[in-house]
Order: sequence, then C-alpha cells, then structure tokens
Amino acid sequence: MREIKLSPSIFAADITRLLEKIRILEQNNVQMLHIDVMDGHFVSQMAYGEEHIRMIKKCTNIPLDVHMMVMQPEYHIESIINAGADMVTVHQESTKCLYHCIQMIKRGGKKCAVALSPATNHLNIECMLGILDMVLIMTVNPGEGNQVFLTDMLEKIKSVRKILHGKNIDIEVDGSINPSTAADCYKAGANIFVSGGYIFNGDIADNIKILWDTLKLQR
Repeated sequence: MREIKLSPSIFAADITRLLEKIRILEQNNVQMLHIDVMDGHFVSQMAYGEEHIRMIKKCTNIPLDVHMMVMQPEYHIESIINAGADMVTVHQESTKCLYHCIQMIKRGGKKCAVALSPATNHLNIECMLGILDMVLIMTVNPGEGNQVFLTDMLEKIKSVRKILHGKNIDIEVDGSINPSTAADCYKAGANIFVSGGYIFNGDIADNIKILWDTLKLQR
C-alpha cells in the first residue's frame, strides 16, 4: 500500500483565522493542503482563485493540492501553476480536452490528477494512466457541503486500484471523510484523504490524531 497522506481542505476552515489554522496543520505534520477552486458554473459555489493560492503559498511550506472545480480548466491551469500549486487536479467532466489539460500541468512541472465525480465511469481515464500522478475519487457530489458519504464509491475505489496495476499513482478521496469513512476508503485502496468539516470542527490537532490512529490500525 502506498504512503498514507492527509490533505485538510481549507474551504472548511474559518477564513478569518486561516493562518492560525495552517500553523496548527504544520505542527501536526500534514503532508498536503487541499485548496478548492470553484467557479460557480461547474459547481454552484465560488471559492479560492489564483491570488488566494499565491498568498497561501507565501505563508506555508505544505505542498498545495489544488482541486479545480471549474469549467474549461485549460484557461486557468497556467495561472494556477504560477500562483504556486504543487498538485493540480482537473475534473474529467469539466473539459473536452482532458489530455491536453494534463499535458499543460506536466509541462508546468507540477504533479497532475484527474477527479471523477460519483456518476463518472472510472474507465474513462484508463488510457491516461501513464501520465497521471493521482486519481481523485469524489465520495460526494462536488461543490456542496453537508453531504452523506456515498458508500457505492467504495467499489469504485477498488475498481480504480485494480486498473492501476501497481502503477506509481495515488488514489485520493474527497467528501465526508471522517475516521469511519477514511477507514473504509483505505481498505478499498485509497491512500490520500481530503477532510475539511471533520478536521476543522473542534480541536484540529485531536481530530488529525484520531484520523491518523484510525488509518494506522487498518494496516
């Protein structure tokens, strides 16, 4: 099994205390910082743009895991890379030129990933596995909060892990991730866990420790 990583989603953090929250994440050795970019079209909400990414990059050394929930990401990838993204994820459903988007990210010297919404067939990306660093499986519908974890996605995680055939590709999960659902996703084959509401609701350090301990027990 590949290395377990946590990628807290700052969309769930109190923006007025964001720097304070990032410092706590640093102290607790999280490996990635998940930043949602939402345009109000691909998903109904709007969030973080390139200037926000640039500011966050200046105040932390945690690698930035940027999840682009935007239509036609090909028009924004260059600016997101220049702002400081370390990993850029684009949705299979958001563009007619997915392969081109991945090539743009690779040419920019960054790690690249494709996100699959719940209804998207995982076989759509099988021809691209030679150039991907990660596959993001949405375990809720993208762009909305307070959703119930979709247990059907556990079979999807298993199917993706199977088609990877031992390739050097991570599987990230995003959506209602807490200790219970993280454990289920790990058993199915995921190794990177995006968690927002769970981590930032209450004591951040305690919640991270509980997640870590739960995942370690699954090994």
